[in-house]
Amino acid sequence: MRDLLANRRFMIFWLGQAVSVLGDGMTPIAMSALVLHYYGPSGFGIALACYSLGYGVPMLLGGVIADRYSRTAVMAVADVLRLGVVVGYLLLAGRIPLAGLGALSVVGGMGAALYTPAFRASLAQLLEPEQLRQANALQGIANKGAFAVGGALAGLLIAVAGGESVADGARWAFAVDGSTFAVSIITLLAIRLPRVARSEESPGVVREAVEGIRAVWRRPWVAVVMAQGTVQVVAGFAPFMVLLPIVALHRYGAGGYGTLAFCQGLGSILGGLLILRWKPRRPGVTAMHAIALFAPMCLFLAVPVPLWAYVVAQLLGAAGISVFFALWTVALQREFPAEMQGRVFSLDSLLTFVLNPVGLALTPVLMTLVGVPALAVGSAAAIVFFSYVVLLVPGVAAFRTPPHPSTDGLTPARAESRTG
Repeated sequence: MRDLLANRRFMIFWLGQAVSVLGDGMTPIAMSALVLHYYGPSGFGIALACYSLGYGVPMLLGGVIADRYSRTAVMAVADVLRLGVVVGYLLLAGRIPLAGLGALSVVGGMGAALYTPAFRASLAQLLEPEQLRQANALQGIANKGAFAVGGALAGLLIAVAGGESVADGARWAFAVDGSTFAVSIITLLAIRLPRVARSEESPGVVREAVEGIRAVWRRPWVAVVMAQGTVQVVAGFAPFMVLLPIVALHRYGAGGYGTLAFCQGLGSILGGLLILRWKPRRPGVTAMHAIALFAPMCLFLAVPVPLWAYVVAQLLGAAGISVFFALWTVALQREFPAEMQGRVFSLDSLLTFVLNPVGLALTPVLMTLVGVPALAVGSAAAIVFFSYVVLLVPGVAAFRTPPHPSTDGLTPARAESRTG
């Protein structure tokens, strides 16, 4: 840990991205206040849909770009795009038609699609392999904490800085949000990671994207964990996102719901602190135990437990998610060659994201058909079942490819070049 904190380039990267995530926490609060004020609920829904479209469609392209060019430069370009969107919201919201706002949202989603794979692949360039577990945990702690602070700051600015005008307060929040992107861009340009050395000439964008998919497919344990994420998001996490505010507000009131929301962020930070100090012998098994801790958060939507019991479930479940993602990210960083990590992380993000809108849209329908208790129990069962059934696939328990006679003793990157 001491060596990690002494790494000047990592600390510049870490602090710059923590400031950036603080702005990310402000964006949804400011956006909802501003868009709802001028365009109403339907306009807000359209803005979210346009952002999702901009984020999901070019995600694999974002991975190819991250593998072709300097990843910090790619992140800086993405931040310039997102800064432009923030300025657009600040200056144009309420003055342009809804179609123009939708176009801004599409560009914002494209910026996020460009940023995400480059960000997730950058740590492996900055650090030694043995530092990645702690670095990912530290990055997760900063992200969760900064995102929560950003949301609170946006709410404060909307309530105070705008006086009686919600729109004016939201514009103040967007102004602060824009300054965080400027900080991120400056730190990224200061680090200036070189482009990753490539073993051969680029075969073209489509073929490079296909190569990334094939690289994942050749490792069944990676493919099955990515598929697990897709199923758990649509069957478990998406219903939870819709049901929690409905159930918590009815059962515990606004104060209780606020407490549970706070505990999600706190639990994520605690999980990051835990994985900073703990190096599991079988990271895949530990990761699946950790993700299964989310099940009580779903189950308690069906069971009228006291608030303190739900608080404990929230802390444990959020900590488990944090532990899972730290271990999973390290596994991908170690398993795949550096020149392919952007594509791998883009595919991981795409598969995790792709059915989330479907789950969110289906949840109200299923609530009507089967009721909240049955839906909550089903979500909990899906989380547990898919957390442990994947352990039947060789490699999942250790989060690494099992040795093969032709590649025994080789690192994953060298085995990749040996097998083509």
